[in-house]
Amino acid sequence: MQVFKISFVKTVLTCFLLTAVIVPVEAAANYKKELSFYIDAIRGNDNNSGLTISHAWKTLAKVNTTTFLSGSHILFKRGQTWQGQLNIKSSGGRNQPIIINAYGSGAKQVIAGNGVANGTIYVNNQQYIEFHNLSVTNYNSSEENSLSLVKWEQKNKSDFANTALPPQVNNHNMPLYGIYITAEDTGEVNHVHLVSLEVHGVNGYINQEEESKNNGGIYFKISGTKKPTFFNDVLIDSCNIHDVDRTGIMLCNSTWSTRTLKINTNWTPSRNVILRNCRFNNTGANALIVRVATNPLIEHNVFDHCAIKGSGNAAFSFSCDSAVWQYNECRYTKANVGDRDAGGIDADYKTRHTILQYNYVHNNDYGILITGGPDSFNDETIVRYNIFENDGAYAHPTHSKCVIRVSGSATNTHIYNNVIYVGPTQKDTKIISHEVWKTSPINTTYQNNIVYNLSENALFDFETSTGNNFDHNLYYGNAILNIDEAAWLHSDPLFVKPGFGAHGYKLKSGSPAIGSGIVISQNGNLDYFGNRIRTEKINIGIYNNSPVK
Repeated sequence: MQVFKISFVKTVLTCFLLTAVIVPVEAAANYKKELSFYIDAIRGNDNNSGLTISHAWKTLAKVNTTTFLSGSHILFKRGQTWQGQLNIKSSGGRNQPIIINAYGSGAKQVIAGNGVANGTIYVNNQQYIEFHNLSVTNYNSSEENSLSLVKWEQKNKSDFANTALPPQVNNHNMPLYGIYITAEDTGEVNHVHLVSLEVHGVNGYINQEEESKNNGGIYFKISGTKKPTFFNDVLIDSCNIHDVDRTGIMLCNSTWSTRTLKINTNWTPSRNVILRNCRFNNTGANALIVRVATNPLIEHNVFDHCAIKGSGNAAFSFSCDSAVWQYNECRYTKANVGDRDAGGIDADYKTRHTILQYNYVHNNDYGILITGGPDSFNDETIVRYNIFENDGAYAHPTHSKCVIRVSGSATNTHIYNNVIYVGPTQKDTKIISHEVWKTSPINTTYQNNIVYNLSENALFDFETSTGNNFDHNLYYGNAILNIDEAAWLHSDPLFVKPGFGAHGYKLKSGSPAIGSGIVISQNGNLDYFGNRIRTEKINIGIYNNSPVK
């Protein structure tokens, strides 16, 4: 009789839990228990409870048709593959997000969209949701002459990433997304986290039109005209984005974006946007685009062989305030035939107070940009404590080879305590180039920078820009055309090993750069290597510690 009682209680409890699963979040606000649901593509069954490993569900369809409570964990078995779309239609709650994650051991579980519209993972107007430890693809082989995903990715490497000046690709593929997060006329959308994901094999729409930027690996899209909408607390951490067309990640593209330098018409920026510890490889064009955000933080990422098929800098922020780009490495961004953009980082236009600091930007086919744009603005961009090494290998169609480009209506740009290294294999390179884009840059200041020039026929080109100021800079090596010798210290900075990575730009004893810089207020307090910056007699360049013996 006792056995029957226990069995009866278990049955009632299980029925209660299954009923609780489909209760709307609003009706279950006081329900505190976390529930875990297991999905096993091989041994699962959608008629199971899903509440234990031995009673796992089987399909994405079961997950897609279930409403989950706050705090629920949806766990996919490692080493397995699901075909189709994962569409979560539930929101979590504050401090109780819905978490999609893994269980078991082995390789990341794979969700393969196979060319599904609206993304392999699709979330619309939901919040307090997290995705962890998934591998996501959305490859349509029918648009690649039945080429397998493995061979398509191999072709990306051999025909584009490892080829000098490859052709630009213009296809007619349908727009595709690996992960598609959307919000429309819903106000504030909180807490969307993507952690330790791999997103690859997305053969979407790519050509040189602006609209083709809006598909690729991960896309956060805000639309609507009725209610100002924005994301708050977006985290993308430790993700691997590779072999996606066209864009690696597009963050917070929004219809609520109209403004001028001084007037915000309907500009409604996303907030608390962080992207860190990610790696980007073999993206069709831009690896990362950040739009319509305030104080976004982009740090500790690697951008490697990006923009292999179409015009695009590795990464840029647009229509943002106070974006901070720091501790990133940008390398081998590709220029295609007739390319307009192929640099490491671009502080693009409609931006204010962008900070680029502590980045290692090297061997990109074009150089870094501070872009004012035509009839627009880019105000008070700061570029400090960065290394620019062997950038500008190929000539822009209209602007020649460039390392640092300041263009259009950029105003009040401050570039200080950077190192620019131009190696002996380069020739005819504009180390600094101020370019007309309907208008010209105004008030650009260079202080405490070191230019180490081993190239031939290097030059500065300021075109019609005005208000240029140079103070306490140093250059060494071959002559630089158009340089104002009176404004520069010409001497060997005594680097440890220039041209061989970041640590090569520390200063040896006796360097003329030691203690020769000008003190700059609100300078970030740290040098490239994390040393505290002295309040007087600071060094020129990126290194402000004791000299290396």
